[in-house]
Amino acid sequence: MALQWHMKPILLILICILNDAATLVISVDNAKISAHPDKWRIGQLIFLSIVLGALLTALSFATFFVARDVFHVTNDQLEAIMYLHISSAPHFVIFSTRLSGHFWENMPSPIFFIAIMGTQVFAMLISVYGVIVGEAIGWIWGICIIAISLVYFVFLDFVKVFIFKRWNFEFTAHAWPTKARKEKLAARKIRTVQQERVWKSIDRVRQLGLKVKVLEAMSVK
Repeated sequence: MALQWHMKPILLILICILNDAATLVISVDNAKISAHPDKWRIGQLIFLSIVLGALLTALSFATFFVARDVFHVTNDQLEAIMYLHISSAPHFVIFSTRLSGHFWENMPSPIFFIAIMGTQVFAMLISVYGVIVGEAIGWIWGICIIAISLVYFVFLDFVKVFIFKRWNFEFTAHAWPTKARKEKLAARKIRTVQQERVWKSIDRVRQLGLKVKVLEAMSVK
């Protein structure tokens, strides 16, 4: 709005349709099931959403300014470039957000993969050949935008895993300390110390048992 630039409504509708068509097949995905019951961490999800959204927004602005000010594309080409970028960059992130770990730890089902990639191939073709979007951008722009979206998706995947690893109760207790969190954190520390003592005692008993068995074996000989 500040730059007085807009995209055709038909392209926005097309993005929504393609995204919904691909999202529907999540039901047939083979994402790995957690071994233990999952606990909803609303703060973690909101923070992760803000970070991923901000990074995707930064990429969108970078794509816009580079195409307009560096390569000096026409307005119709810029519209097609931004359409393909908005269609692909956030779309590929679904391969990452379907898991808490890295995307390669559990590959998507064939139907899910074909649906996601099929929508993006369609978006690239209409942008490359100028169908619906107005003016063709050519294969070089089309391949470059898809490639950048794929590389950026891998980068966002590492960001996601980093946040998941760092975000735990200890982090939230120190970042937003409340009386209840302080008490719970202190109780956890006490419980951890007690568990360590128990395991040390168990290890000593095991070692003692092994020594007794060795002595019995030597006495038999």
